[in-house]
Amino acid sequence: MNESQSKPTKKRRLVVLGSIVLLVAGGFALFVYFLFAKIDDDLCGNDNLIEAVSPSGGFKAITFRRNCGATTSYSTCVSILSASQKLPNEGGNVFTANREPAITVRWIDDRHLSISGQTYTEYLHLTEFRGIRITYD
Repeated sequence: MNESQSKPTKKRRLVVLGSIVLLVAGGFALFVYFLFAKIDDDLCGNDNLIEAVSPSGGFKAITFRRNCGATTSYSTCVSILSASQKLPNEGGNVFTANREPAITVRWIDDRHLSISGQTYTEYLHLTEFRGIRITYD
């Protein structure tokens, strides 16, 4: 076999080997990413502070403290859920504030929730959620 026929074979082997290495490295990187993403979710926890049930009993507004470990500060959150629903292990769905501001949550009627106190936040601050109006005082 002459030299010109053996060179493409060596190049082809290098390309195949390089492709395999890239695929394995990419798969490993994805595995590590999803492993740590799952661990991060498990580090967070919610501590219910107050539940306010709507006048008809169909909804509840839960004020809770979210704690994601020693490297982050607490956040105060409010979620509106159906009365039978359990609070999921995630942040608030209508209000989230850094740290622990003093807030009061109360239902005005079945379609109006009032959140008062230290309600300024650069995070989540909805004024409507699934047909329920949310006002801040």
